[in-house]
Amino acid sequence: MESGDEHATESDSGSDTDRISELPEDILQKILSSVRIRAAVRMRRLSRRWRELCESLQFIHLDYRDFEHWKVEKFARFVNNLLLVRRKVDLHTFQLHWDSHPLLNYNDVRMWIGYAVKHNVKVLDVKLRLYDKTDLPPGIFTCRSLQELNLQWGEAPLRDCKHTGLVLPDMINLPSLKRLTLRDVEVSDLSLKRFIARSPALEDIHLIDSAMYLDCIASTALKRLTLDGVLDGRCVFKISAPHLISFECTDYPLKAISWKGQPSLESARIDTCGYTFDGESKFTGVLAHAKKLALFGADIKVMLEKELLTCSVFANLTTLEIGDWYLSGDLFVVIRFLQLSPRLEKLTLRHRSLDSGAAESDAMPIGGITFQCPFLESVIIHCSAFSYGVAKLVYVMFVNGISEDKINITFDEDIKERERLERICADEERSKELSIFEKMSKENPEWIDDDPDALSEPDSDQSDAYSDESDSDQSDAYSDESDSDQSDAYSDESDSDQSDAYSDESDDDD
Repeated sequence: MESGDEHATESDSGSDTDRISELPEDILQKILSSVRIRAAVRMRRLSRRWRELCESLQFIHLDYRDFEHWKVEKFARFVNNLLLVRRKVDLHTFQLHWDSHPLLNYNDVRMWIGYAVKHNVKVLDVKLRLYDKTDLPPGIFTCRSLQELNLQWGEAPLRDCKHTGLVLPDMINLPSLKRLTLRDVEVSDLSLKRFIARSPALEDIHLIDSAMYLDCIASTALKRLTLDGVLDGRCVFKISAPHLISFECTDYPLKAISWKGQPSLESARIDTCGYTFDGESKFTGVLAHAKKLALFGADIKVMLEKELLTCSVFANLTTLEIGDWYLSGDLFVVIRFLQLSPRLEKLTLRHRSLDSGAAESDAMPIGGITFQCPFLESVIIHCSAFSYGVAKLVYVMFVNGISEDKINITFDEDIKERERLERICADEERSKELSIFEKMSKENPEWIDDDPDALSEPDSDQSDAYSDESDSDQSDAYSDESDSDQSDAYSDESDSDQSDAYSDESDDDD
């Protein structure tokens, strides 16, 4: 395939036809979205058709693992040139995941996000291990095109000790927003109400390790709510979301959560950190129509002991995960739950050994209590290899009609080791793919615009993938000027010049 052809060269027999290039542009953009960004920018050398596509990327995925041997300055230059040469088209996804040292320059991050906002981005996904959140990029919270917003910026650097979390701005207007994920934020009733009021399509809220100062989470549009840990705050709030179908909550005391009304949850995962439950509302009523439940924690056990005696049948429940207490010493909650779950198909029990020196709590009697789960096909028991009482769990299942071939005991140590090996294999596979890519780049210098030595010497000052001719212009574009000037750094008027910045010398090859 010659690089100068408008689409692709075809042999007389037609056997060498580049049928991929003939696909509709939206499909080709999807293909490019699954390719490493460094490979995508090189694909423009294939033909003019691919050059146009690569200069109009709809999906920009920047993952630090694809640039792990580069200096941060070289990575910044790569992104700067990538955006400078991009044509005047809207952007679907801008993803930036950076979890390594040194830190990215705040001004660069502001400009990149500002570019995405200006080009009507739909999905903005930014994960930074450290970031000074007092220096927010302009326009994030007033982007009318934004449908998914994921800001996980971790803690601020140590020198920014006066600011522990992202304080949401007063001006929020995201009319197209459907999914919101925020990490390390300070959420108040007022800020959350602004989000909900100014985002009528908001269906999914996910708050991670945040400081919450809430009395109520109220929304008639909300369908999914995830609360993953808490840094600070009152930790006592009410949920008023009549159309909520999914609720996940981790590391909260159960007594901190109450409900206004009874949403018909289809799934819930609650992993609490409390030890007592004195809530006035019937918590089981919120869970009554669920198909999938995962309930863990000592205060979950206390709540269920109080409410399972009088609650209604879980008629839709097919998957149940429960435990995280010494199950063999207190099985009442499990057996009673199974009594109320006639359609259960899969059961997972998390058995926890007693802490050293801890005495067993008074268990509710289970004598004479039996259950029937005719559809139950799988019972998985998670426990430590050194746990006691597992034999009792197996016996209780067996005497209630669950055959041994349906019971699987999985040790926590084995799970952790398997997960560790899977991470190692995934990292090795990614490194292998990157190594092959680097080798092929060296063997095929026509793929790239830079000196091949820049790949083996990633810390050199040589540019990669794009010419350095526009660096002086870029440095001006990333100057510490006012926000209004920054928003014009990628002005539409310069599109024709940017196209030339894509390394004019390649035209001779094309």
